[in-house]
Formats: sequence, structure tokens, C-alpha cells
Amino acid sequence: MTRTRTRWLAALSGALLVLPVGLVGPRAAATDPGVPTPGPGTAEVATAADAGAVRSYWTPRRMEAAVPLDLDQDGDPIPADDRSGGRVAAPRSTTLATPRTAGKLFFTTASGDAVCSAASVNTPEKNVVITAGHCVNTGGQRVLLGGCTAGRYFSNFLFVPRYDRGRAPFGSWVGTHVVTHPEWVNRCDDYAHDQALLVVAPRNGRRLVDVVGGNGLAMGFPVQQRDLVVWGWPARSPYDGETARRCAGRTTALDPTGDAFLQCPMNEGASGGPWFVGMVNKNVGYIWAVTSRRTVNRTPAYLVATPLDASVRDLLSTARAARPVAVRTNAGTSGPVLTPRAGAVRRPALRKQRTLVGRGQPIRLRARGPARTALVLEVRHSPKKRWVKVATLRTDASGVARWDRRAVRTGDRWYRVRIKQRASLPARVRVASCPLPHQRASAVLRATSCTKPSA
Repeated sequence: MTRTRTRWLAALSGALLVLPVGLVGPRAAATDPGVPTPGPGTAEVATAADAGAVRSYWTPRRMEAAVPLDLDQDGDPIPADDRSGGRVAAPRSTTLATPRTAGKLFFTTASGDAVCSAASVNTPEKNVVITAGHCVNTGGQRVLLGGCTAGRYFSNFLFVPRYDRGRAPFGSWVGTHVVTHPEWVNRCDDYAHDQALLVVAPRNGRRLVDVVGGNGLAMGFPVQQRDLVVWGWPARSPYDGETARRCAGRTTALDPTGDAFLQCPMNEGASGGPWFVGMVNKNVGYIWAVTSRRTVNRTPAYLVATPLDASVRDLLSTARAARPVAVRTNAGTSGPVLTPRAGAVRRPALRKQRTLVGRGQPIRLRARGPARTALVLEVRHSPKKRWVKVATLRTDASGVARWDRRAVRTGDRWYRVRIKQRASLPARVRVASCPLPHQRASAVLRATSCTKPSA
């Protein structure tokens, strides 16, 4: 059974209804005229002559006027037995500092203006943005008597990194080409391919990634992951689409389609927002998926996405081959555990659980020693180099101290804890060049890969 058929049967049976988080703005009808599809999977949407006009078109008033769509009729809640396979960590939907690589995407459908979310991607050309497929193309459209007609592309694409209440602190970037999976364009409801790339033109002689940074892409990961962070610009009440929101937690599989579900209340406007599986710094990380849909008529709500697979490399190749367009300037995983034995002032001991950590993912250290005692945590990057102090950890009343840090530098490093002049034996941690899946089976690890972020 194909994924499309499975999804339709699920909706009809009431087992699970998942809707696109979708466009915020007028809904494009199947028969509406739009940007013609010049071929499967790719389209040029701006030229040197009109790129400046695109930026001029998006006045603050037009940006603010993009309002949420009315949702289709709610579906049945997810049955309790569908949730028993795994629990979702309680997420947060907050207004914390937004990565400058994430932003709001403005565009025009056949029925009017709309918005989604998106994020920059690092390539040698430094000009690519990732979003959802339904944010650039209608997808295959159902016709009377069955069948699908090819979807139509939207226009007037403008990416605004870290958009906030009409402000564009890192400028606005005009989309010149969009690249989609041909399956999304030519099939109906093929949400397995609901991803797209947007090529943006330079601004004032500078390229997007040079200004905001560019994320890597993590591909081939299983559905169940931990320590994920999702960003988006939801715009339906209680949100207004003017500020970014964040959810964090772990994903689970609630149906057999290969979709990932993350407990999160974000709604329309969040489509295309990045799902980070690891962060190299506060602005740049590894994107594991982009927001595609959400569950409805249930509490708590879930966002839904399909993890990126190797087919996204084809999108990247096409995007990189897009002819540059000149713009007219318009003035978790668990880490080792450090365990000095209680009262072991003479020589602390060290015990470790895991030594392999993915880049951008947390190294979690836990020290155990005498209650309310200062422990010195040290690191070195070669067995022959000197030890360097990282932090002073003070144990609590139970004799435990914790230290969490994102792994940025790849390769081996050695940690130890020291009480006065007595040090523990070193524990080696290896940081891989890509994030690592929560599941560590050899076959799973071999299936994963990543592209390199800018940092």
C-alpha cells in the first residue's frame, strides 16, 4: 500500500487526521491560475528585472496582513493505544532567542499572499533555504472523477531571517528559483516528499549564508529522536505570526507511514520550520526535518514531519545548479558519566556509559563525590597535551554535579575530574562529524549522513 493511500484510509477511518500546518493566507483552489509548472520539480520564480519589485511588494502592511486559513473539519483524536508505543517529552512553546538562520517566508498564491517558515542551508553557493513543499507548490491537485493534475508554483518569495514584528534585522532575501520533489508536484497528498528548497539572490553584494550562517542537513535518521528543537512562526490564534516560537522534546511514531510526531501546539504559519537534531552554536545546527502538518481536535496537539532522506541531495544538486540571478538593489544522546566516589578525596574514580556523541548534540557529564564539594572538570584533545580547566562543578547535597555542553569540535577528547591534587582516570569521548541517531544499531548508523553547516 502506498503512503498516499494509507494516509487517505487513515483519515476516512478516523484513526488519525493530520492536516497541513499549511499556508497562512488565502487557500489556492485546484483550478486557480498560478505560476505554470515548467517541468517536474523545478521552477524559476524571479528574474533580474523583477527581484527588486518583489522586495518592494512586501511592505510591512502586506506582511502583517497575512492571516491564518480556516481549518478543515476536525478529525477524531488519536486513540490511546496509538500513544502507548512511546511518550513524548513535555515541550516548550516559547519566545526564546531565535536562531538567525531561521525565518519567515512570504509568497503569493493564486488567491493572495501567504506565509510559511524556513531556514538557511549551507552550500558552496551560500544561497539556499529549506521549507515545506506545500509552501512553494500546491502539490498534485485532485480532479473530478479521480486522478491528479500537476501542482502549480507560487511566486513573490521573500525570506526574512529572524523576522520579528515587521523587523528584518538581517535583511530580506528574494527567491529566484524553487526546487521540489517531482513526487510532490505530480502526486496527490504525497507528504513523504513535502520538502522544498528556495534559491535566493544576493543582497547588496552579500550572500545569505555569509550574513546569517547556514545549517547542515541530517538525513536517513529513524523517526524516533530525542533532544529535538523546532522553530516556526505560527499565526492562528492564540499566535499572531509576528514572533517566532519554539518547541523542544522527542519524537515518536504514531502511525505506520514513517512520519515523526512531536508534541507541540504550533499551528498555521509554522509549516516549513526547521526541526534541529543538533546545534553547533546558537544560530547554526543540523536540520532533521521541516514542519509539514499537525494533528487536530485533540489535546495535546502534535506537529508532524517526515525525516529527511537521501533524496534531499537531489534537491541540493538542482538548487546548486540554478543559474544565479542578479538583484537590483532597492535602496541526545547520553554522554559519559563522571563518577568520583563519595568521599574519594584521595583519588576520584570515573565511570562512563557512552563515548560516541554526534556533532551539535549534548555531551552530558555527571560527577558524584562528597556533598557540596568543588570538583574541577578538565579536558584535553590529545593524550600528550596538557589538561585545560573547563569548569568547576559543585556537588549538591546528594553528592551529584552535572555538566552539559554541545559538542562542536569533532574528534577525540579526554575528560577527568579532580579534587584538590587528586585526579580521576581519563574518559575518552569521540565526537562524530554528523549528529547521531538515538538508535545506535550498526545498520541505522550506516544509513545516516549529513551535510556540513557553515560553523
